[in-house]
Amino acid sequence: MKLIDRYVTEVGKHLPLVKGRKDIEKELRSTLEDMLEDRAQKAGRPADEEMEIELLKEYGAPQTVAQTYNPHPYLIGPRLFPFFVMVLKIVVSVVTVVLLVLTGFKIASIAPTMAGPEFARAIGEGLAGIVSTAITVFGHIVLVFVILERYVPASEFKMDDEKEWDPASLKKEPESDEVKLWEPILAIVFTFIAISIFNFNPQWLGFYIFSGDTSAFIPALTDAFFRWLPWINIGWVAEIVMNGMLIRSGRWTISTRIFSIAIKIFQSVILYFLLTGPSILAVDGAALQSTGIFEADAAQRVAELAQNGIRIVLGLAIFGTLIEIVKSIYKLITQRNSAEG
Repeated sequence: MKLIDRYVTEVGKHLPLVKGRKDIEKELRSTLEDMLEDRAQKAGRPADEEMEIELLKEYGAPQTVAQTYNPHPYLIGPRLFPFFVMVLKIVVSVVTVVLLVLTGFKIASIAPTMAGPEFARAIGEGLAGIVSTAITVFGHIVLVFVILERYVPASEFKMDDEKEWDPASLKKEPESDEVKLWEPILAIVFTFIAISIFNFNPQWLGFYIFSGDTSAFIPALTDAFFRWLPWINIGWVAEIVMNGMLIRSGRWTISTRIFSIAIKIFQSVILYFLLTGPSILAVDGAALQSTGIFEADAAQRVAELAQNGIRIVLGLAIFGTLIEIVKSIYKLITQRNSAEG
Protein backbone atom coordinates (compact mmCIF):
# COMPACT_ATOMS: atom_id res chain seq x y z
CA MET A 1 0.00 0.00 0.00
CA LYS A 2 1.36 3.44 -0.92
CA LEU A 3 2.04 5.93 1.83
CA ILE A 4 -0.78 8.14 0.51
CA ASP A 5 -3.26 5.27 0.92
CA ARG A 6 -2.09 4.65 4.48
CA TYR A 7 -2.26 8.39 5.18
CA VAL A 8 -5.85 8.62 3.87
CA THR A 9 -6.85 5.56 5.91
CA GLU A 10 -5.37 7.15 9.04
CA VAL A 11 -7.24 10.42 8.38
CA GLY A 12 -10.44 8.40 7.91
CA LYS A 13 -10.07 6.85 11.36
CA HIS A 14 -10.33 10.31 12.91
CA LEU A 15 -13.28 11.53 10.84
CA PRO A 16 -16.72 11.67 12.50
CA LEU A 17 -19.01 8.75 11.69
CA VAL A 18 -21.21 10.65 9.28
CA LYS A 19 -22.37 10.28 5.69
CA GLY A 20 -19.77 11.43 3.19
CA ARG A 21 -16.80 9.88 4.96
CA LYS A 22 -15.88 7.80 1.90
CA ASP A 23 -16.25 10.85 -0.33
CA ILE A 24 -13.86 12.81 1.91
CA GLU A 25 -11.28 10.02 1.73
CA LYS A 26 -11.66 9.80 -2.07
CA GLU A 27 -11.28 13.58 -2.46
CA LEU A 28 -8.24 13.67 -0.16
CA ARG A 29 -6.54 10.82 -2.01
CA SER A 30 -7.17 12.51 -5.37
CA THR A 31 -5.79 15.83 -4.07
CA LEU A 32 -2.62 14.24 -2.69
CA GLU A 33 -2.02 12.22 -5.86
CA ASP A 34 -2.39 15.37 -8.00
CA MET A 35 0.00 17.27 -5.73
CA LEU A 36 2.50 14.41 -5.91
CA GLU A 37 2.26 14.29 -9.69
CA ASP A 38 2.85 18.07 -9.93
CA ARG A 39 5.97 17.76 -7.77
CA ALA A 40 7.26 14.91 -9.87
CA GLN A 41 6.83 16.96 -13.07
CA LYS A 42 8.57 19.97 -11.54
CA ALA A 43 11.43 17.78 -10.29
CA GLY A 44 11.74 16.07 -13.69
CA ARG A 45 11.76 12.58 -12.18
CA PRO A 46 9.21 9.92 -11.19
CA ALA A 47 7.55 10.23 -7.78
CA ASP A 48 9.23 8.11 -5.16
CA GLU A 49 8.77 7.37 -1.45
CA GLU A 50 10.98 10.25 -0.40
CA MET A 51 8.80 12.67 -2.35
CA GLU A 52 5.63 11.17 -0.77
CA ILE A 53 7.05 11.58 2.74
CA GLU A 54 7.93 15.21 2.05
CA LEU A 55 4.43 15.92 0.70
CA LEU A 56 2.62 14.24 3.58
CA LYS A 57 4.83 15.97 6.15
CA GLU A 58 3.90 19.36 4.67
CA TYR A 59 0.20 18.42 4.43
CA GLY A 60 0.00 17.80 8.18
CA ALA A 61 -0.68 15.13 10.77
CA PRO A 62 -3.72 12.92 10.04
CA GLN A 63 -5.52 14.03 13.25
CA THR A 64 -5.07 17.70 12.31
CA VAL A 65 -6.31 17.15 8.77
CA ALA A 66 -9.33 15.18 10.04
CA GLN A 67 -10.32 18.08 12.31
CA THR A 68 -10.66 20.38 9.29
CA TYR A 69 -13.48 18.15 8.01
CA ASN A 70 -15.38 18.25 11.29
CA PRO A 71 -17.80 21.23 11.22
CA HIS A 72 -18.83 20.71 14.87
CA PRO A 73 -15.76 20.19 17.04
CA TYR A 74 -17.65 21.40 20.12
CA LEU A 75 -20.45 19.84 22.10
CA ILE A 76 -21.70 23.40 22.65
CA GLY A 77 -19.79 25.95 20.59
CA PRO A 78 -18.49 29.34 21.79
CA ARG A 79 -21.19 31.30 19.97
CA LEU A 80 -23.99 29.31 21.63
CA PHE A 81 -22.33 29.00 25.02
CA PRO A 82 -23.54 32.40 26.43
CA PHE A 83 -27.17 31.41 25.70
CA PHE A 84 -26.52 28.02 27.29
CA VAL A 85 -25.23 29.62 30.50
CA MET A 86 -28.12 32.10 30.63
CA VAL A 87 -30.80 29.42 30.20
CA LEU A 88 -28.99 27.08 32.61
CA LYS A 89 -28.96 29.70 35.37
CA ILE A 90 -32.64 30.57 34.94
CA VAL A 91 -34.03 27.04 34.69
CA VAL A 92 -31.87 25.37 37.34
CA SER A 93 -32.53 28.23 39.79
CA VAL A 94 -36.30 28.05 39.31
CA VAL A 95 -36.43 24.25 39.53
CA THR A 96 -34.18 24.17 42.61
CA VAL A 97 -36.22 26.78 44.48
CA VAL A 98 -39.52 25.02 43.69
CA LEU A 99 -38.14 21.66 44.81
CA LEU A 100 -36.70 23.17 47.99
CA VAL A 101 -40.14 24.54 48.89
CA LEU A 102 -41.87 21.21 48.12
CA THR A 103 -39.23 19.27 50.06
CA GLY A 104 -39.62 21.64 52.99
CA PHE A 105 -43.39 21.05 53.05
CA LYS A 106 -42.90 17.30 52.87
CA ILE A 107 -40.34 17.21 55.69
CA ALA A 108 -42.47 19.53 57.84
CA SER A 109 -45.47 17.26 57.35
CA ILE A 110 -43.71 14.14 58.66
CA ALA A 111 -41.31 15.73 61.15
CA PRO A 112 -43.59 15.39 64.25
CA THR A 113 -43.69 11.60 63.86
CA MET A 114 -39.94 11.06 63.35
CA ALA A 115 -36.98 10.60 65.68
CA GLY A 116 -33.73 12.54 65.22
CA PRO A 117 -31.90 10.06 62.91
CA GLU A 118 -35.01 9.57 60.77
CA PHE A 119 -35.43 13.33 60.49
CA ALA A 120 -31.79 13.74 59.39
CA ARG A 121 -32.20 10.93 56.87
CA ALA A 122 -35.35 12.59 55.46
CA ILE A 123 -33.42 15.85 54.99
CA GLY A 124 -30.57 13.97 53.31
CA GLU A 125 -32.92 12.16 50.97
CA GLY A 126 -34.66 15.43 50.14
CA LEU A 127 -31.40 17.20 49.30
CA ALA A 128 -30.22 14.18 47.29
CA GLY A 129 -33.46 14.33 45.30
CA ILE A 130 -32.94 18.03 44.58
CA VAL A 131 -29.35 17.44 43.42
CA SER A 132 -30.48 14.48 41.29
CA THR A 133 -33.23 16.57 39.69
CA ALA A 134 -30.87 19.49 39.07
CA ILE A 135 -28.47 17.13 37.30
CA THR A 136 -31.33 15.72 35.22
CA VAL A 137 -32.43 19.24 34.25
CA PHE A 138 -28.82 20.09 33.41
CA GLY A 139 -28.70 17.04 31.13
CA HIS A 140 -31.92 18.07 29.38
CA ILE A 141 -30.60 21.57 28.78
CA VAL A 142 -27.32 20.22 27.42
CA LEU A 143 -29.27 17.89 25.12
CA VAL A 144 -31.33 20.80 23.78
CA PHE A 145 -28.25 22.91 23.08
CA VAL A 146 -26.32 20.03 21.51
CA ILE A 147 -29.22 19.62 19.06
CA LEU A 148 -29.24 23.39 18.41
CA GLU A 149 -25.47 23.32 17.91
CA ARG A 150 -25.82 20.66 15.23
CA TYR A 151 -28.84 21.98 13.34
CA VAL A 152 -28.80 25.77 13.83
CA PRO A 153 -25.83 27.75 12.51
CA ALA A 154 -23.97 29.31 15.43
CA SER A 155 -23.68 32.57 13.49
CA GLU A 156 -27.38 33.14 14.15
CA PHE A 157 -26.71 33.50 17.88
CA LYS A 158 -25.39 36.88 18.97
CA MET A 159 -25.65 38.43 22.40
CA ASP A 160 -26.95 41.99 22.40
CA ASP A 161 -23.68 43.37 23.76
CA GLU A 162 -21.87 42.06 20.67
CA LYS A 163 -23.93 44.18 18.33
CA GLU A 164 -22.88 47.70 17.46
CA TRP A 165 -25.65 49.98 18.63
CA ASP A 166 -26.96 52.45 16.07
CA PRO A 167 -28.98 55.47 17.35
CA ALA A 168 -30.85 55.47 14.03
CA SER A 169 -32.41 52.16 15.08
CA LEU A 170 -34.63 54.15 17.49
CA LYS A 171 -36.51 55.50 14.45
CA LYS A 172 -37.44 52.05 13.25
CA GLU A 173 -40.73 50.47 14.23
CA PRO A 174 -40.24 47.11 15.98
CA GLU A 175 -40.81 44.15 13.69
CA SER A 176 -43.83 42.24 14.96
CA ASP A 177 -42.63 39.04 13.28
CA GLU A 178 -39.20 39.09 14.89
CA VAL A 179 -38.50 36.41 17.51
CA LYS A 180 -36.36 36.96 20.57
CA LEU A 181 -34.14 33.90 20.67
CA TRP A 182 -34.34 33.36 24.41
CA GLU A 183 -38.11 32.86 24.20
CA PRO A 184 -38.16 29.70 22.04
CA ILE A 185 -35.07 28.40 23.85
CA LEU A 186 -36.76 28.71 27.24
CA ALA A 187 -39.95 27.22 25.78
CA ILE A 188 -38.01 24.17 24.57
CA VAL A 189 -36.23 23.70 27.89
CA PHE A 190 -39.39 23.94 30.00
CA THR A 191 -41.24 21.63 27.61
CA PHE A 192 -38.49 19.05 28.08
CA ILE A 193 -38.86 19.44 31.86
CA ALA A 194 -42.65 19.01 31.63
CA ILE A 195 -42.19 15.86 29.54
CA SER A 196 -39.72 14.55 32.11
CA ILE A 197 -41.98 15.22 35.13
CA PHE A 198 -45.31 14.05 33.71
CA ASN A 199 -43.87 10.95 32.00
CA PHE A 200 -41.10 9.80 34.34
CA ASN A 201 -41.71 11.46 37.74
CA PRO A 202 -45.49 11.73 38.20
CA GLN A 203 -45.02 10.98 41.92
CA TRP A 204 -43.93 14.62 42.30
CA LEU A 205 -47.40 15.85 41.37
CA GLY A 206 -49.66 16.03 44.37
CA PHE A 207 -51.02 18.03 47.30
CA TYR A 208 -49.68 18.28 50.87
CA ILE A 209 -52.49 18.82 53.39
CA PHE A 210 -51.76 19.99 56.93
CA SER A 211 -54.00 20.16 59.99
CA GLY A 212 -52.31 20.65 63.34
CA ASP A 213 -49.86 17.78 63.86
CA THR A 214 -51.48 15.73 61.12
CA SER A 215 -50.57 15.88 57.44
CA ALA A 216 -51.20 13.86 54.30
CA PHE A 217 -50.18 13.69 50.65
CA ILE A 218 -52.72 13.12 47.87
CA PRO A 219 -51.61 12.45 44.27
CA ALA A 220 -52.87 15.17 41.95
CA LEU A 221 -53.89 13.31 38.80
CA THR A 222 -56.09 10.35 38.00
CA ASP A 223 -55.65 7.57 35.44
CA ALA A 224 -58.04 9.52 33.19
CA PHE A 225 -55.35 12.18 32.76
CA PHE A 226 -52.56 9.71 32.06
CA ARG A 227 -54.65 8.02 29.34
CA TRP A 228 -54.43 11.32 27.47
CA LEU A 229 -50.71 11.78 28.18
CA PRO A 230 -49.49 10.24 24.85
CA TRP A 231 -51.60 12.82 22.97
CA ILE A 232 -50.35 15.61 25.22
CA ASN A 233 -46.79 14.45 24.49
CA ILE A 234 -47.48 14.77 20.75
CA GLY A 235 -48.47 18.41 21.31
CA TRP A 236 -45.35 19.06 23.38
CA VAL A 237 -43.04 17.48 20.80
CA ALA A 238 -44.73 19.55 18.06
CA GLU A 239 -44.08 22.67 20.14
CA ILE A 240 -40.39 21.73 20.46
CA VAL A 241 -40.17 21.33 16.68
CA MET A 242 -41.94 24.66 16.09
CA ASN A 243 -39.67 26.53 18.52
CA GLY A 244 -36.67 24.95 16.78
CA MET A 245 -37.99 26.35 13.49
CA LEU A 246 -38.36 29.80 15.12
CA ILE A 247 -34.78 29.68 16.39
CA ARG A 248 -33.56 28.74 12.93
CA SER A 249 -35.52 31.43 11.06
CA GLY A 250 -35.33 34.14 13.75
CA ARG A 251 -38.83 35.35 12.85
CA TRP A 252 -42.38 34.19 12.44
CA THR A 253 -42.99 32.97 8.91
CA ILE A 254 -46.29 32.00 7.31
CA SER A 255 -45.46 28.29 7.70
CA THR A 256 -44.56 28.59 11.41
CA ARG A 257 -47.76 30.57 12.08
CA ILE A 258 -49.85 27.87 10.37
CA PHE A 259 -47.95 25.19 12.32
CA SER A 260 -48.54 27.11 15.56
CA ILE A 261 -52.28 27.46 14.84
CA ALA A 262 -52.51 23.71 14.14
CA ILE A 263 -50.77 22.91 17.45
CA LYS A 264 -53.08 25.24 19.40
CA ILE A 265 -56.18 23.71 17.79
CA PHE A 266 -54.86 20.23 18.66
CA GLN A 267 -54.15 21.27 22.26
CA SER A 268 -57.57 22.94 22.66
CA VAL A 269 -59.23 19.68 21.52
CA ILE A 270 -57.22 17.74 24.14
CA LEU A 271 -58.21 20.30 26.79
CA TYR A 272 -61.87 19.96 25.77
CA PHE A 273 -61.78 16.18 26.26
CA LEU A 274 -59.99 16.62 29.60
CA LEU A 275 -62.74 19.04 30.64
CA THR A 276 -65.73 16.98 29.48
CA GLY A 277 -64.38 13.50 30.27
CA PRO A 278 -63.84 11.76 33.63
CA SER A 279 -62.20 13.98 36.22
CA ILE A 280 -58.42 14.28 35.94
CA LEU A 281 -58.08 15.46 39.56
CA ALA A 282 -57.54 12.73 42.15
CA VAL A 283 -58.81 14.91 44.99
CA ASP A 284 -62.25 13.50 45.83
CA GLY A 285 -64.26 13.03 49.01
CA ALA A 286 -63.00 9.50 49.66
CA ALA A 287 -59.33 10.49 49.22
CA LEU A 288 -59.67 13.44 51.59
CA GLN A 289 -61.57 11.43 54.20
CA SER A 290 -58.91 8.66 54.08
CA THR A 291 -56.31 11.15 55.32
CA GLY A 292 -58.09 11.28 58.67
CA ILE A 293 -58.03 15.08 58.62
CA PHE A 294 -61.49 15.73 57.20
CA GLU A 295 -64.93 14.67 58.36
CA ALA A 296 -67.18 13.23 55.67
CA ASP A 297 -69.14 16.44 55.01
CA ALA A 298 -66.04 18.65 55.03
CA ALA A 299 -64.19 16.23 52.72
CA GLN A 300 -67.07 16.30 50.26
CA ARG A 301 -67.23 20.11 50.23
CA VAL A 302 -63.47 20.51 49.76
CA ALA A 303 -63.50 17.90 47.00
CA GLU A 304 -66.31 19.70 45.19
CA LEU A 305 -64.39 22.98 45.40
CA ALA A 306 -61.26 21.29 44.04
CA GLN A 307 -63.15 19.59 41.19
CA ASN A 308 -64.89 22.83 40.25
CA GLY A 309 -61.55 24.60 40.44
CA ILE A 310 -59.84 22.25 37.98
CA ARG A 311 -62.79 22.60 35.59
CA ILE A 312 -62.48 26.38 35.78
CA VAL A 313 -58.72 26.12 35.11
CA LEU A 314 -59.31 23.86 32.09
CA GLY A 315 -62.06 26.16 30.83
CA LEU A 316 -59.79 29.21 31.14
CA ALA A 317 -57.01 27.29 29.38
CA ILE A 318 -59.36 26.50 26.48
CA PHE A 319 -60.54 30.12 26.35
CA GLY A 320 -56.94 31.40 26.41
CA THR A 321 -55.93 28.96 23.67
CA LEU A 322 -58.86 30.04 21.48
CA ILE A 323 -57.86 33.69 21.96
CA GLU A 324 -54.30 32.78 20.92
CA ILE A 325 -55.67 30.99 17.83
CA VAL A 326 -57.69 34.07 16.81
CA LYS A 327 -54.67 36.35 17.34
CA SER A 328 -52.45 33.98 15.33
CA ILE A 329 -54.96 33.84 12.47
CA TYR A 330 -55.15 37.67 12.42
CA LYS A 331 -51.33 37.93 12.34
CA LEU A 332 -51.19 35.27 9.62
CA ILE A 333 -53.66 37.19 7.43
CA THR A 334 -51.81 40.48 8.06
CA GLN A 335 -48.44 38.92 7.28
CA ARG A 336 -49.74 37.27 4.11
CA ASN A 337 -51.30 40.54 2.88
CA SER A 338 -48.02 42.37 3.56
CA ALA A 339 -46.09 39.74 1.62
CA GLU A 340 -48.45 39.95 -1.34
CA GLY A 341 -48.47 43.77 -1.25
